[in-house]
Amino acid sequence: MAGTVAATPTPRVGRYGRRPAPQITYWISLAILTIVILVSVLANVIAPFDPIAQDLSDTFAAPSAAHWLGTDDLGRDVLSRMIFGTRVSMLASLLAVGIALAIGLPIGLLAGYLGGWVDTALMRVIDTLLAFPAIILAIGITATLGPSILNAMLAVGIILSPSIARLIRAQVLSVKEETYIEAARSFGARGFVRMILVHVIPNSIQPVLVQTSILMGSALIAEATLSFLGLGVQPPDPSWGSILSRAYTFNTLAPFQIIVPGVTIALCVFAFTTLGDKVQERLDPRRRR
Repeated sequence: MAGTVAATPTPRVGRYGRRPAPQITYWISLAILTIVILVSVLANVIAPFDPIAQDLSDTFAAPSAAHWLGTDDLGRDVLSRMIFGTRVSMLASLLAVGIALAIGLPIGLLAGYLGGWVDTALMRVIDTLLAFPAIILAIGITATLGPSILNAMLAVGIILSPSIARLIRAQVLSVKEETYIEAARSFGARGFVRMILVHVIPNSIQPVLVQTSILMGSALIAEATLSFLGLGVQPPDPSWGSILSRAYTFNTLAPFQIIVPGVTIALCVFAFTTLGDKVQERLDPRRRR
């Protein structure tokens, strides 16, 4: 045939034959979390108004140069409340995940390493927690202890702990059968604590780091849910969930205000989930390019 057919460029592929995934979502997630951290730290500096100061003569004000996101039903600046709510929501999520790790890690380590009746007993406790719908259990615990942000995050930590416990148990069951564990014993590594701290935890913790990032998003949603129901942050203190609840009550008068906290929560959950996936990619040699 006359002429030649131009060859179609072959897309660059990764080490295992896959096209490299775009990094734009990672950088967007990192930018979102960086902004959130800066806002949390500098809330006292960048907030234009006192988040609990009321001005009943200027309620439901539309966004303007004075109030960028308008005012709520009590005349409070929504932007200032969102800024201070960032600090509350982030600290609450960190507290919940910290409680989940404090409960789940020891249970999973003991169950996986000791095995036998210890494993059976601890896993039955975990299965009992998993038998309840998570949000219903959190509402029941918070209602029993009394509505407050600390009690709400304690409840969230309890409902998140089974995922940590089951994950670390599975890792420990795999790690303790490895050759290097037997080699450590043969070289004189004795004692439960020494084996756990020196050999088991460092080789089992990687998936937990990934899960922690994902659980931050879950804790953020749980905090917003409990605050929305009036069981988390109590008035007049702001959090994203309480701001969303207040905006929902008056959504016909100021529909714009319900969008801001909802979109903010969604963006942060997206950022935490994407970051967790990136951490897993960096820690898992099978996914590295």
